Amino acid sequence: MRALRSDDRGATAIFLAMTLVLLLGVAAIAVDLAQGWNERRQDQTAADTAAVAGALSYDTNQTTIADQVMDTARMNLDTTYSDSEWDALWTACSGPPPAGFLPISHSTLGTLQCIGVNPSYLWVRLPDQIVETSFGKAIGVDSLTTRAEATVTLLGGNGGGALPFAIRGNAGSGEVCLDTGPNPEEPCDGNESGSFGNIAPPLFGNGELNTTPSCSHQSSSNNYVPESIAMGIDHILWSFSQANWTATGWSPNDNTGNNTVRNDPNTQLDECIDTGGAVAQPADGIPINTVYVDTGNATKDDITEGLMTGTGFSDGKAARLTRTINPRPVKGYQLDNTPLWHYLMEYDPAGGPGLHTVAACDGSTIQGMPDIDAKNTAMRNCLEAYPSGGPQIFTNDIIETPRIGVAPRLWHNNLGTGITFRPIQSFDLVFIHGVWFKDGGDLLPFFPGDGNVPLTGGSLPIEQVTAYLLADSMVSDEVHTSLGGFSNDTWQPEIYE
Repeated sequence: MRALRSDDRGATAIFLAMTLVLLLGVAAIAVDLAQGWNERRQDQTAADTAAVAGALSYDTNQTTIADQVMDTARMNLDTTYSDSEWDALWTACSGPPPAGFLPISHSTLGTLQCIGVNPSYLWVRLPDQIVETSFGKAIGVDSLTTRAEATVTLLGGNGGGALPFAIRGNAGSGEVCLDTGPNPEEPCDGNESGSFGNIAPPLFGNGELNTTPSCSHQSSSNNYVPESIAMGIDHILWSFSQANWTATGWSPNDNTGNNTVRNDPNTQLDECIDTGGAVAQPADGIPINTVYVDTGNATKDDITEGLMTGTGFSDGKAARLTRTINPRPVKGYQLDNTPLWHYLMEYDPAGGPGLHTVAACDGSTIQGMPDIDAKNTAMRNCLEAYPSGGPQIFTNDIIETPRIGVAPRLWHNNLGTGITFRPIQSFDLVFIHGVWFKDGGDLLPFFPGDGNVPLTGGSLPIEQVTAYLLADSMVSDEVHTSLGGFSNDTWQPEIYE
């Protein structure tokens, strides 16, 4: 008896048909997913460029920063939005920003939770973007949601920002007093001529300088004045505008109390609060335009540590004046000994490439003076004789000296007493020139380039610090962009990983 066999002819075709349906389904889903991934890449580009654009607008106001972020993000997306639709997406965008950031405040849209500001960083989260599916609807997936965020770090020049020395609003050209004690010598003329202390900033954290956020600057037992002297303030400061200064009604000689300054709506104070005890958050937004000036004798130790005796600062280097390629032993320390006139370009009345035409700034003549006092006098005369907007007179090598830096000039002509907040008028290029050591009742000055016998013996505290004030036009653009805190041209926004 023969067994019957089933006929399986055509089974392969059925299998292929079923497989084709499955493959087409997978392909359809892949098309939708590819659209989603393409949107996600586009979103990330939009977030990155928007954060950079916002950071470059840091020196304006929070509304302008927000507008730059929103406009730049919108330009980098394929989706077309009306103005009202785009504004609605941002006002509905849910944060909050990461710890250490404040949500930005927009003048018409209110608080925007998806743009976070910090004196060192700007954070942006793009509002969710919706991608309509083409084939996913068949399996109940009508749309895909994509999102992206970016954080930009805002560095000043080579990492460090402004020096924590305040310059009075009425300081003239030539030599100025950065810090003074109770018995000053020229050019210092009293405790209020210099800071009789320093600007005392907190730390907001800076990856370039390896600083850790901390708001302990107001504690005399735990402050960051030496750190900021040695390597520059670790976050961006900016100026209090002429319009804002006029609106306050203050005069340069006002000794206005802190409450008045605090209550002014345009002052953004250089102070912070700790979030979770670890992350510094600006107390009242950015840009920070008003600094904390601490006056008193206790700060003299901070100056000595930051300029001369300190080691192991966050950036891995030592005190500022010991960061040198031309050392000289002074009170037991190797301090920079290169004078300002060393960096003068060659003088020639006819001018030309690499030459300048300011006769009083003839470096070879200054170098040939008989003693350090004569050289210092000649250098002061050079700076005071320099014509407004005159030619570049210093070589680019000047950026190599640790004595060069940027200090904030205040709107006020006095610094008050005790602890005060003072708004910043502008930023000045300075060359730290003289330090006076306190030896009992005597002051012993040291100037770089002095050919006399070095000051010997053990360490003495620094009692007075002076600097040459340099006009912007005296140096090249290369120097400008190498010095943190000089202008917004020095800022280097980088995507922070």
